[in-house]
Amino acid sequence: MARPLFLLSNDDGVHAPGIRALAEAVGGIADWIIVAPHVEKSGSGQGISLVSPLRVEKLAANIYAVEGTPADCVMFALNRLMDRRPDFVISGINRGANIGQDTLYSGTVAAAMEGCLHGLPAMAISLQGRRAFEKSDYVHAVQVVRKIFTHRDELAVAHGHVLNVNIPHVPLDQMQGIVVAGLGRRLYDNQITENTDPRGRPYFWIGGGGEDVEKIPNTDCTLLAERFVTISALSPDRTNPVLHETLRNGAATRLSQAVFGRG
Repeated sequence: MARPLFLLSNDDGVHAPGIRALAEAVGGIADWIIVAPHVEKSGSGQGISLVSPLRVEKLAANIYAVEGTPADCVMFALNRLMDRRPDFVISGINRGANIGQDTLYSGTVAAAMEGCLHGLPAMAISLQGRRAFEKSDYVHAVQVVRKIFTHRDELAVAHGHVLNVNIPHVPLDQMQGIVVAGLGRRLYDNQITENTDPRGRPYFWIGGGGEDVEKIPNTDCTLLAERFVTISALSPDRTNPVLHETLRNGAATRLSQAVFGRG
């Protein structure tokens, strides 16, 4: 019987220590292939390259660098590169948490979501912290990931969704456990810095930083700060079912009457 096969990607780039740590974490459980951006693509969201070509470089027998977005990488791997459908798509381990509205911007989440859109079990994994990480910084996260995937049958209930996992940057014995969490709210500083390049042309740099969060109970922002490993189930269907029905039963009819003279 063939070993499971995992497709690994990220948004920190193919050379990031986090994706090599991820390969180490799952290596005893499954075969793996890395298909990741050739440079960092943080904040790229679910973008795909419709007006520029994808260039692909084979770096090793099972490692590929793609000049494109994280979503491009997964799409290319599934539709062109791999001769066997993977059993899981895993994105990470990201340098820095992806909590709250980060999930809308995150290329890490986007790579996992692309796998989900292709009908595959998918997970995005991030490690708390913002400084430059070395491979040694991922030691405890590797232990968590390895244990999760040793018991991956427990995750089958999440088919059709992305599991967004955030791991506190503390030793394993200081983590408080694994909890399911709703999305919280990060407080970005929204700073845009202006500077001048060597040719005298102005440029602007979006900050997007800030470690503050709203203290909303039972959310990923709050629970991660309390040293819990958080898991949030993200759906590719962003419809709000309650508001959807409210609109259907009231506002849509009134708008139709106002615009077209009929409901």
